[in-house]
Amino acid sequence: MDPADLPGYAGRIHDYFTAHPERHRLMAWGQLELGPDDMSDDDPVRQTIVHKTEQLRAAQKAGHLDPGWDPLDVLVLVNQIATSWANQPGLAAGVLPQEQAEYLAARRAAVVTAVQRLFPAAPVPSDEER
Repeated sequence: MDPADLPGYAGRIHDYFTAHPERHRLMAWGQLELGPDDMSDDDPVRQTIVHKTEQLRAAQKAGHLDPGWDPLDVLVLVNQIATSWANQPGLAAGVLPQEQAEYLAARRAAVVTAVQRLFPAAPVPSDEER
């Protein structure tokens, strides 16, 4: 995850779960089975979440991301938007095979645009502003 490119990150997540819907289902099932007390501090998922929220917090401090958001909210919202179509497999049922690529490209574009609008990259200061 590059905190300066959250739309790109969301697009890659979307692409991954579009290509591997079975992995998304497995992860969703695992989340249903685990309660909040079932994750230890050394759990790889928890460590990943901590690492990514630290990355987001650092990006906020550096001025690359709006500091008005809680980093955990940013991470959860980006992930939910990125996986939104993986959670709706029945909606693509009527798409003809020859229209599949265009359909998927439009869904990906919607994901990327949504994240871009929620979490725009901070403008890079010009040489004069530095």
